[in-house]
Amino acid sequence: MRAAILDAAGRLVAAEGVEGLTIRAVAQAVGYSAGALYEYFDSKEAILTSLYFDGSDGLGVQCERAVAELPASADAIQAFHALGHAYRSYALSHPELYRLVFGGFKTPPQQPDLGCDEEPNGGFGTLLRVATQGIGEGLLIDVPPPILAFAAWTTVHGFVSLEISGHINGEGYPGVPISSEVQARASRDHLFEGVMRLVLCGILSEEGRTRMSGPDHIPAEMPHL
Repeated sequence: MRAAILDAAGRLVAAEGVEGLTIRAVAQAVGYSAGALYEYFDSKEAILTSLYFDGSDGLGVQCERAVAELPASADAIQAFHALGHAYRSYALSHPELYRLVFGGFKTPPQQPDLGCDEEPNGGFGTLLRVATQGIGEGLLIDVPPPILAFAAWTTVHGFVSLEISGHINGEGYPGVPISSEVQARASRDHLFEGVMRLVLCGILSEEGRTRMSGPDHIPAEMPHL
């Protein structure tokens, strides 16, 4: 039923935007009363948050898919790189929902508690597993995986937040009007690639740095601003 509610919410947001989503509209879409819907989600904000992170086409699924689509020989370096791009791509495709989830709620809705035997899933859970994999492979520095995961997430999230808000617009300095949206987007892509490389270099072991410079890994070139 949670999946059905999120699917209905996704259709409403796609058709009418975030403002078009109400508890009553979602309840009607799934054939429930508004009161019954509260058994699954205690607020509209909780639905929107779960839709962004956990829906059938949500951020978590996109991150899991990005790793699953890598070749079997892929290591944690390539997985981190893929996750960063998946996170940015999803945010840029859902900017209105991104702004709301990460800045539009007075009190961020809480995710359901995991059972004692459950592992975290979704985007951050995938990031944690990749961090653990990288430490086991000897490619990442040996610190607790949550520290590595938060280091990667906060860097990528910070870039994406500034990009969506217009502070990173593809020109050489913030606030400079863009001359061409096509060129600006290409510049932002190139800049993001450089930021990804820098954050990876900060968490790689010596073996990891050697591996990343190989021909099968991400390009070694840094962007020129």
